[in-house]
Amino acid sequence: MGRIKKFGVSAAAVAAIAAATTLMSPTAPAQAATCSTNAQIGTIGGTGWALCSGAGVTQTRVVLFCQDSSGSYTTVYGPWVVNSVKSNARCSSTSWPISVGYQTM
Repeated sequence: MGRIKKFGVSAAAVAAIAAATTLMSPTAPAQAATCSTNAQIGTIGGTGWALCSGAGVTQTRVVLFCQDSSGSYTTVYGPWVVNSVKSNARCSSTSWPISVGYQTM
C-alpha cells in the first residue's frame, strides 16, 4: 500500500497528499511486497527514494512532495525501476521535501 509520511504540513497540503495517496494505492497483487521510503525532509533541494521488493511488484517509482518558500507545492516523480532497485528524485534548488511516497506496478 502506498505510504506517505506527513511532517507538520498545512491542512491543504495534507488533503492534497491524501488525495494523491488514494490514487497511488497499488493493486491487490502488489500488496505482498515490502517497500521502504526515505527523504531529506526540510532540506532545500533535498532528495527522496523508494525501494520495493517481493512478489507482485515489477516496477516502482518514488513520489516526492516538495514545498517552496511561497507555500507552493510540486510533485516530483522518480524513474520507474525494476524490483529491488531504488528510485530517486530531487526537489528543485528552491524547494524542500515535505513528504515521500511511491507507486508500484
